[in-house]
Formats: sequence, structure tokens, C-alpha cells
Amino acid sequence: MEVEPKYTFVPLAQKNYVGINNKTTQNLLSKWGINGNFVIQHFSFNEPFQQYHKYHLADAFFKENSVANELIIKQGNCWVKQGMTASIVDIKPVACSVLSMSFFDKLKDPKNGIVYKSGTICKRYDMEIENFLISDRLRGMLLDEECPEYNLYSKDDRDEFIFRIFQMLVLGGTLCQYEDILDPYLDITKTIYKDLIRVQKQNDSDLSVSTLALQVVAKDDRAQAYFPYNPSHIQNIGFLLVDTIAHEITTFLHQFGEYSLSGAI
Repeated sequence: MEVEPKYTFVPLAQKNYVGINNKTTQNLLSKWGINGNFVIQHFSFNEPFQQYHKYHLADAFFKENSVANELIIKQGNCWVKQGMTASIVDIKPVACSVLSMSFFDKLKDPKNGIVYKSGTICKRYDMEIENFLISDRLRGMLLDEECPEYNLYSKDDRDEFIFRIFQMLVLGGTLCQYEDILDPYLDITKTIYKDLIRVQKQNDSDLSVSTLALQVVAKDDRAQAYFPYNPSHIQNIGFLLVDTIAHEITTFLHQFGEYSLSGAI
């Protein structure tokens, strides 16, 4: 029987993401109430890794002191290093296979009722779902299971990491100024996705995503979730992105709330 590796993790310096740190991206993230509410961090590990080690890797990651001492979590309106190791780690694989923004073409086709030919998002009657005001068909597609637009994307599509990014941007934070057109949401989704994942060639021509995505909820010794805090809220999400080639882990944590300058990425 194979013995699972004993992983050791080393914190890495913050990366300079060309896309995410771009002024246009930062301005839109602020407009949507996202900027200042998410943190990205980086760690490396040297031990061998296979796909079937993913649960063990994620569990070990949150229980390692070197990670706990560096991991930034949100308390109130501040991002802090609390030094907390996990007692329980809930782990869910997230599909990460999309290679083209054609994935979102269904939203751009006026026949599907999300946008007009001009690209303007179609309005609809107001409805509150999960404390979000649904006043257009784009948000209806995301949250209103009773509307026909909801069925444009299957459950598997909605589980894709790129769809999760898109949803996070469209729903926004507490102080969110919504867009009237679709393109800005797609542009920033592409920017963040491209910055966070690695694409590699296979057989000299075929491309594939080599990044492994995991949605995680880390809990303390009282079974209280802290990464993310209050994970029952749709906008409180935590991911581990494992670069299987470079042996690096990127953490992505978003906490719903008002815009916070402290800890802004």
C-alpha cells in the first residue's frame, strides 16, 4: 500500500498579476464591490504529487503551521494572519477545463434572452433571491431556478471554475454598481482566469488546463468555518489552485461585504 507523502509548504512572495493588477481591472472590481474583499496567496511544496493525492494535499495544507502563520483571513473589515490550523477541511473538486471564452457565447446570443443585439443586458421584474436583488436576466440566469434562462448552463457547466469567477463578479459585493452591458463581466472573468490557471500543450498541439481546482472550507477546533467565514453565503468562497507542474498552491479567498481597503489585492 502506497504511503501518502508528508507535505511541507513554503510561503512564496505575492505575484504581480499583470491582468488583475491592471488599472482597468482594479477600477471595475472596485465598482462591483469586489476589490478589497478577496486575497490571493502562494505556497510551494516539493513532494511528489498525483491527482489522487488532492484530498490529502488540501487537508495537510490547512493543518500545517507554516501555512497557518501566513494565511490571511477576514475578521470584520480587516484581513489578518490569525495563525489558525484546521481541525476539519471540507474539500470539493471543481472542474477547471475551459480553454476558450466561447463557453459564454450562449449569453451573447440575443435569442437566449440575456442581452439585446446591442449587448445591453435585458431587464426583468424585480425579485430578491439569497438577499440579492434580481432585476435583470443575467442575474436571473445565475440565481432564479424558475426562469428559463437558468437552464442555459448545466450543473456541470456551473461547477466550472471560470463560471464561479463570473458569478462572483456579476453578483458583486455589498456596494455594487451593476453593469448595463455584458462585456465588462466577460473581460474581467477572462483576465482573472488567465492569471490564475496554467495551460499546457499535449501532443505538441492539444491544449489542456493543468491547474487542479478545489473548493475548500477550513474549520477550527470548534467546527467554525474560517476559510471562508460563513460559507453558506454564495459569495463567501475559498479555492485552492494546485499547479501540478510547478508544485505550487494558490489560495483564492473571497468574503462578501463592503469594500475594504485593508488587504486589497
